[in-house]
Amino acid sequence: MIKVALVRGNYLNNYEGQNYLFNKKRISLTAVSSLKSLDNQYPFPVIKLASLADLQVLPYLNKPIKFVSNRIIGDSQILFGLEKIINRFDVFHTADPHYYYSYQLARLRKDKKIKSLISSSWETIPFNNESVTKKRFIKKFTQKYIDLFICHTERAKDCLITEGINENKIKVVRIGVNINKFKSQKHKSKDQNVTILFVGRLVPEKGLLDLQKAVNQINNSLVKLRVVGNNSVDYQQMPKIYQQANIFVLPSKTTRTWEEQYGMVLVEAMASGLPIVAYGSGAIPEIIDKAGILVKEGNIDQLAYSIYRLIENENLRQKLGKMSRRRTEKFFNCRKTAKQLTEIYENISRRPH
Repeated sequence: MIKVALVRGNYLNNYEGQNYLFNKKRISLTAVSSLKSLDNQYPFPVIKLASLADLQVLPYLNKPIKFVSNRIIGDSQILFGLEKIINRFDVFHTADPHYYYSYQLARLRKDKKIKSLISSSWETIPFNNESVTKKRFIKKFTQKYIDLFICHTERAKDCLITEGINENKIKVVRIGVNINKFKSQKHKSKDQNVTILFVGRLVPEKGLLDLQKAVNQINNSLVKLRVVGNNSVDYQQMPKIYQQANIFVLPSKTTRTWEEQYGMVLVEAMASGLPIVAYGSGAIPEIIDKAGILVKEGNIDQLAYSIYRLIENENLRQKLGKMSRRRTEKFFNCRKTAKQLTEIYENISRRPH
């Protein structure tokens, strides 16, 4: 049995976590988070360590802590006491290399105090998170001592290659959802209302204002817009929320330092058999492929028309919804992801160190 530490700081969450449920005879996984993380309960053991990032939950401290820590140490995601637990594990699996806890692990890997270091890499914009000298240093140092990068999209893989990472050190593994929980409602309500669902952070780049303008253009009293944002609902309730919707819309917009890296909400919506309308930002086209309608980023008229088409054409909604579900079953089943990760952990643990 291989003992794996999944290090995520205060970004530990259940939507990613559902991909890390393993056969316990082969993989024993423990997550490592800060004292505050995105969810309260997890389906695996969690070690909680203090972090500067915990203080960012206080709105008036968020920006000052980020600003100061980025310039002094490179990042606020430091985990105090991380080095004290390293003897418990065979493999460490961290997140993107610009996080300070990834840098902590890279230093331990350099000194051969840990045997194997894997990093998930979500980033799709080359040379991002390098605007501050200290942040660039920890990112480049960490990349040097990572044994294997796991990218969740081909776009993220291309990003790493552009940054100079050897392609042989990269594997692409899509993460998914529990398709037995996220599934279509068997008997849709006969209510004539059409519910458009938006799930995401309530920030400008997620495009909620564009969606509201598009819905206003449609001007149909039977159309309802439901917004679920900023962890306002327990994750266990999300499958039901998707089942109550008819159309899912994600009009994410690219900024200088961000684009949609994956869009787990897209996978959840597709698994729930919903037709998708989305801007073609970042990795969105790679995730939904032909199972949805892609709109030119920022084109509100086209966004409104695409939603209107689905409102008026129930057959099209059903067709795209079925395509969404089939695509999820093929590519985004979290059980398949867990099997791929199991093989990766077993293979890397066999390597000479």
